[in-house]
Amino acid sequence: MTPPPADEAFRAQDSRMQMRHRVLLLWTLVVVCVVASALIWGLWVMPVSRSVAEAQTVPLGQTVELPAEGVTGVWASGVAPLLGLVECRAETADGRALGIWSVPSPGWDDTLWWMTHGDGFSPVQSIADAGGSAASVTCSSRLDAYDGKFRLAGDVTAGGSGVGLGRMGNVDYPAGTLLALGAVGLPLFAFLMTIVLLVQRLRTGRSAR
Repeated sequence: MTPPPADEAFRAQDSRMQMRHRVLLLWTLVVVCVVASALIWGLWVMPVSRSVAEAQTVPLGQTVELPAEGVTGVWASGVAPLLGLVECRAETADGRALGIWSVPSPGWDDTLWWMTHGDGFSPVQSIADAGGSAASVTCSSRLDAYDGKFRLAGDVTAGGSGVGLGRMGNVDYPAGTLLALGAVGLPLFAFLMTIVLLVQRLRTGRSAR
């Protein structure tokens, strides 16, 4: 039995409305990705990249003064860092040891290596905030046969924090990893989705004619 023309028209109109809603949702997602990308690049990528370019380079084994405020990143270059032999210790003037943690992977060096100024520098560790106290840090190689150099620059781990994801939110993902992936993945997703939506709009316009 053939459905009445009115039912066919209603179904066609309903299908068009659903399609418009999907397209609007996808455009909204593109805008969100663009805004999030701009925030990540403006507040994280560019400041970190600039800090690495402006940082002073010293050989492994030397002790340097630690910035009084904020989490500090240790960037290293040479054979020792390549082999994972760099270890750092930091303490305040009164002998209080500061927390140190390794940079998660994947992270900056896997996704944004081309934003790092200098010859082969990569983030290896991060040092906790000294809380305004005078502090110093010493980075050295575990094996004297291998040397290298390091800089104190921007932190890429977002303070070593994690973001709870998963079904129950009980799986912590390193914030630095999410930022590094978002800095590359969000702009790429927005670009590709924009192309898809524009092509779809052109096809819809031609079929309407």
